[in-house]
Amino acid sequence: MTDVSQIFTRLNVLPNYTQGFTYLWEISQGVEDPAPWKFTIYQGHTSIGPWEAISPVQVNRFAWSETAKRVVGMDPVLFFKVVMTTPSGVYESSVRTPYGDLERREYMIVRDIMRRELLQMKKLSGVPVLILSRSVYGPKCTNCIDPVTGDILTSNCPICYGTGRAPGYHGPYNMWATFSPLQRDTEQSGDGTGVRQPYMVSVRLLGFPYVKDQDILIDTREGKRYNVDGVTQLTEIRRIDIVQQFNARELPVTDPVYRIGLSNEGEGCRLAQ
Repeated sequence: MTDVSQIFTRLNVLPNYTQGFTYLWEISQGVEDPAPWKFTIYQGHTSIGPWEAISPVQVNRFAWSETAKRVVGMDPVLFFKVVMTTPSGVYESSVRTPYGDLERREYMIVRDIMRRELLQMKKLSGVPVLILSRSVYGPKCTNCIDPVTGDILTSNCPICYGTGRAPGYHGPYNMWATFSPLQRDTEQSGDGTGVRQPYMVSVRLLGFPYVKDQDILIDTREGKRYNVDGVTQLTEIRRIDIVQQFNARELPVTDPVYRIGLSNEGEGCRLAQ
């Protein structure tokens, strides 16, 4: 394998509410290997291996949560890394331990806060949602970017959906969220059809996978899609986000993101037929 330290800019091993770990990683924005990008998480009992794959292959996805039970404080010291495979090469991240970001005591506190938050969502106030994360790295779209200026020529591009990257979004990521009551906000439509009243809601969800402005939220019950704006962190420990909140504006069904299909877990986004 080729060890290219500049490819991976982040690898976090964080607690989740299923008694396992959540793995988050990021890639340098300068990486332009062609898609698909395939990721696999490996576990070892020493920092040099031997290594065992513990995740399904994640295609164009940058987070994975395991469901296998781990008894924190009783498991031996573990080491993790992520291996990325593209049509151009194979790269691996640096090695991390589960407690590189939080000590064991803090890890337990974070997991309990998340457990309580999720319990309230599942029992009372929450709904299942999907997050499509807007691409900020990867090969540039060759269909809609001006080769001279680098400007995006259309927001209706069937390949990147106006993001300028191919693929335009990665995910989807399954989460639970709490919606505030709907609010109407009158505005002039951008397509010349007149005035419309899109819905605006405030959304609360767990702290990771991290959500950023211009990501897409999907209400899986109704199939509606929302644009994310104004993300704030409500609760954090040691700079680790536990609960996040943002405003979400309902998108019209004519928006290009409605053409993004949702494939199976770990297989990434696809263009709707």
